[in-house]
Amino acid sequence: MNKLEITSFEYAVSVVNEIAMKKDATFIPFEIVWDASLGIAKARTIIYDRYNYPVLNESIRAESIHQKSFDPDAKDNDSFSFIRHEVFNYFKNTGFGRQNLHLLKRPDLLMAKLLELSKVSFPNDIVAPDYATILDFETLDGSMKLPFIHSDSIEIKEPISLISKN
Repeated sequence: MNKLEITSFEYAVSVVNEIAMKKDATFIPFEIVWDASLGIAKARTIIYDRYNYPVLNESIRAESIHQKSFDPDAKDNDSFSFIRHEVFNYFKNTGFGRQNLHLLKRPDLLMAKLLELSKVSFPNDIVAPDYATILDFETLDGSMKLPFIHSDSIEIKEPISLISKN
């Protein structure tokens, strides 16, 4: 998977978590287990701002770090808008509730569907995250736990499972 596919899948999982938590406040969100060059691990490839919106890009200023974040209310030409639309359309509200939420009980099928939904055809001028950091990297065997890794130092190959956050 390339970087855009990885961040798209991660954001698709985030959107499903958002939908599920609005339906059921006791829902425990999913997190992704990745096959990475340093081992089977949990990690994040998306930086979120203080309002929990994904950050598209960052720039260093004299006194601060400026973040341009995704705005779910705007109709921008960014990868997060495309993925959010795909996921919300699949789990659309029919008037009697959201459809396809039964997949929450089958994370294996949910993961397959989210992989499919996150492989949309993006236009050439799509705005996508431009940072090179992998956050909260932790191997499942506990041999490595790092707050961040530069993405050139590691390859995230593909998601291998969805697990409930503990």
